[in-house]
Amino acid sequence: MKRRLVVVGPLPPPHHGVAVSTSLVLQGDELRRRFEVEHFDTSDHRTLQNVGRWDATNIGEALTALGRFAIRLRGAPGIVYLPVSQGLPGLTRDTLFIRIASARGWKVVAHLRGSELGDVYRRQPRVIRLWLRRAFGRLDSLAVLGESLRPAVTDVVPASKVAVVPNGTPDPGLNGQPQSTERALFLGNLLPRKGVVEAFEAAQIVIERRPNARFVFVGDCPDESLGRELRLRAQQTQGRIAVRSAVTGADKLSLLASSAFLIFPPVKPEGQPRVVLEAMAAGLPVIATDRGAIAETVLDGECGYVLRDPDPLELAERMLRLLDDPELRSSMSRAARSRYLAHFTQGAADRALADWLARVAATT
Repeated sequence: MKRRLVVVGPLPPPHHGVAVSTSLVLQGDELRRRFEVEHFDTSDHRTLQNVGRWDATNIGEALTALGRFAIRLRGAPGIVYLPVSQGLPGLTRDTLFIRIASARGWKVVAHLRGSELGDVYRRQPRVIRLWLRRAFGRLDSLAVLGESLRPAVTDVVPASKVAVVPNGTPDPGLNGQPQSTERALFLGNLLPRKGVVEAFEAAQIVIERRPNARFVFVGDCPDESLGRELRLRAQQTQGRIAVRSAVTGADKLSLLASSAFLIFPPVKPEGQPRVVLEAMAAGLPVIATDRGAIAETVLDGECGYVLRDPDPLELAERMLRLLDDPELRSSMSRAARSRYLAHFTQGAADRALADWLARVAATT
């Protein structure tokens, strides 16, 4: 008989890394072939601004979820898989999930989809650090998205319990060669932490030097004042820069297919951003910053450029290189697509996840 696997996590909307990752995990044929997969839904379908906050609704839903979770674990124990939150409200709930499952005799694993857990842990008072450390000590294993992210969990989980299980993304079914030679794409939530302000400034520098260049910034912007500012600045460029709302499905594929490269220069810590993998799958060179596992995903100078920090002048210089050199752009496009096919397909991610869970299940 297959072993039970309870996948804890939210589903879109809103679209953010953990929700998208949960939906892809649940769709994985390899996981369903090897486990009896169940979903314990923790979705909050309000806006991104409500994610990970202390508010009455979140607290009420968390308390209700804990009761439902205890009921779900009745019967033969298996494995509980949950994404680790990176804010104290979510972490508090996660530690209770861990304790409940562990007390019921279930194996418990967690997947860190970012890189801020260690920083969040170190900022807490001593009593909270002790609570977190004891709860995470009950985990059978914790996975990070890249080798470079192992240090993000060393304060809370022994190194022997840490595994590397990267992200993957479905093949968009494009030909791997960008159709546009002039348009650059920023795709993701329009947040300062994602580097949208620096990317916009870099785009303005580029269009001053190369008037034929075009930029499109696509994503939700929870900060209304920032959204208004970006749209106003875009209007002043006579159509050279556009700001659009988030897209999914065929509209996203159309954007990827009609762009020359992706610019995604986060300021704050990241995990392994799915948008980077989506761009590489579509054959887009990526201009990014060294955050999280980005540098081990996008090989600098081969699949695109990885800068130390999101300096607008440096970003603009890299963009101009790609815009002015079709041969370089084509070479990086092929390299990005090849690296995706070799390491970051959804099938590869599904197998890595299933293999990790099978190893945990086999331990005594």
